Amino acid sequence: MTMQRPPRLRAGDRIAAVSVSWGGPGLFPHRFESGRRQLEDTFGVQLVASEHALRDPEWLAAHPDARAADLMQAFSDPSIKGIVSTVGGDDSIRLLPFLDFDVIARNPKVFLGYSDTTVSHLACFKAGLTSFYGPAVMAGFAENCGMFPYMVDAVQRACFNAAPIGRLEPSD
Repeated sequence: MTMQRPPRLRAGDRIAAVSVSWGGPGLFPHRFESGRRQLEDTFGVQLVASEHALRDPEWLAAHPDARAADLMQAFSDPSIKGIVSTVGGDDSIRLLPFLDFDVIARNPKVFLGYSDTTVSHLACFKAGLTSFYGPAVMAGFAENCGMFPYMVDAVQRACFNAAPIGRLEPSD
């Protein structure tokens, strides 16, 4: 299988925040807003919460179809250039029956997240799309004293640069 690398992100792009796992933003909105602000300020993008991303965690847990619909909407929307998970969790596997792999394949975009978001990374892989295991809005982008420089560099090189990533140096 030939994997397709998504187009790189650029300053000014709209990025969708999707809760594919746990509904952390609904429980800790201040943490989500901190991640939004730091992501937007550092990379010059606009973070757009998907329709259900900020819902109550219990509601999101009961509606994997809505979480999947948010992900499919983000892939389908031509104004959205990238997608980032809001946070990890433990049940995104329940989205699989609701995903359309053809939509993902036809709309290659940067997809970024970690932990339970790995299920969505595997969906991207099945669709032939390279994705990026990395920070989420509430973990990584929302660091209390600012984002770690090595993380900013890695995200910049992986998602905003068309050149090969090259060697990533360990943090100090």
